[in-house]
This record gives sequence, structure tokens and C-alpha cells, in this order.
Amino acid sequence: MNIKPPALSWIPARAVGVSTTVLAISALLTACTSSAPVAGNSRMPERGASASSMVQKDSPVNAVELSTPSVNLDGSPTLGSDAAKIGIVEFSDYECPYCRTSQTKLLPQVKKEYIDTGVVRYVHKDYPLVSIHSQAAPAAIAAACAGSQGRFWDMHEALFANPLRDALYPELARKLKLDEQRFSACLNDVAPRQAIYRDVQEARRLGISGTPSFVVGRIEGNKLIATGVSKGMPSFEAIIQQVEALRK
Repeated sequence: MNIKPPALSWIPARAVGVSTTVLAISALLTACTSSAPVAGNSRMPERGASASSMVQKDSPVNAVELSTPSVNLDGSPTLGSDAAKIGIVEFSDYECPYCRTSQTKLLPQVKKEYIDTGVVRYVHKDYPLVSIHSQAAPAAIAAACAGSQGRFWDMHEALFANPLRDALYPELARKLKLDEQRFSACLNDVAPRQAIYRDVQEARRLGISGTPSFVVGRIEGNKLIATGVSKGMPSFEAIIQQVEALRK
């Protein structure tokens, strides 16, 4: 069965404000970042449209102390025990090379030490940088659609393991033995786009403008009460420090 690739517009048109500016890209060592403002007009552009200026820059990764912000965990893919009282939320982009490094290097260490032992619940949030990564949003939609069939993490891992392209998503759906007709319909549905848009808005509310970014804190009901955020990929030692401080 042939599956239609995701539609080019990843956000409902009624939710989009588009501005025409210049796109600038330079080298980065620790994160894929946006220079677009995170307050005021924070609506995301449609794919294919002129979008807010995106900049990649080399900067140190620091843990920023927060006051009392929270992250809504409802509906987000998670790893770990529901009883875990400490959470790590990662805002990620499937086309960001540093997010790939996070998934292949950092997450396995955190999973072994804290997730599999029931200490931490890990939560995935989407933050596709659509102005510089044309396949980030379609990949996020494909992961969400696989998730609706209980295979989010399998698709998530496969997306980071393969060069992203439109034809990849139906290929992976077949390999994962998903209901292809249902998957195809989902790729063009508004629901996964709305969920991604909510994640982006939440990231911007927290002052996050790049990926990967991590929010660590205590879980209270369906929210994570944040104690700090790392903008860029932190070291495993930095994660340990934050988690251990919350265990005391």
C-alpha cells in the first residue's frame, strides 16, 4: 500500500503568523538554536514559508535556575515508572545532530542509572526548528502517528537512525507493521500538528529557543515543577547533579 507523505504545512493555518525575514546559519558546537524572540509574537511559521531568522551559534551549556515554572506532561511520550517523582523533559528536533547525540549517548546512560531503576521519568517534547530543518516537523508527525498505534519509541529511534526524507516515513511504518491506512490518514490529520504546536509554545514560554534542551524537576500530578533547564546537551555528570539534588 502506498502511503502519502506528510503534508507540507505542519501547523494548522489558522494558528500561524508568517513574517518575511532573512535566514542566517552559522556553526554550532552544543545545540541547534533559534535567535527568534521567545516572547510576544511566538507563533510558528508554516513549512515552505519565509520564517523567522534562525541562528546556530557556539555557546557553553549552562543550567539556568528557574523560579516556579511548570511543564504539562499530559499526552507526551514517556519512559520510566509512573510512580517516579523526578522528571526530565527533553525538547528535541529529529533533524538536529546534537539531539541525535543526546539520544545515542546521553539517554542510554540516564536510562540505565535512573529511568530503569524507577527514579526518573523521561518525557519527550517536540521542538522542530522548521526554518533550518525541513524534515524535522514531518518526522515529528510520523513519530506521533506511530505513537497512536503504540509504537512511538520504535519510530523515534528509527528516525534518529536514518537520513530523513519524505519516503522514509511510510517505509518505517511498513517495517514496524503499523496499520498503513491509519498511519497515512494520521500523517494528514490536524491532531499531531496541534500537539507539536503546543510543545513549541511550551518551550517558548520557558525561554527555550534551541535543541536539545532539558527541563529537570519534581513531578506533581500531570505537571513537572521545574528546578532548572539546560539549554544544549548537558554532560551526564550535570544530569546526575540535578537528579541527585532532587533526591535529597
